[in-house]
Amino acid sequence: MLNINKAILDQLSELEVKALLEGLNDEDMRTKPAFLSVVRKFMNDNALLTQPEEVKKVEVKVREEEIPDFMQMN
Repeated sequence: MLNINKAILDQLSELEVKALLEGLNDEDMRTKPAFLSVVRKFMNDNALLTQPEEVKKVEVKVREEEIPDFMQMN
């Protein structure tokens, strides 16, 4: 196993991310399926998940009289 300085690995990772961003900002590159596959693989390999900008919470309101009394159903 290679013993590579952590700072060098960090720099490689940072340059890879910058290259991917440059590709995504390029109109021609960002429409190429092969390039987008590389971006998806990078995100997957690094466990990077995206979240919707706005997570909608669903609020359920139930009136107390609508909740069945299971103790009385026997």
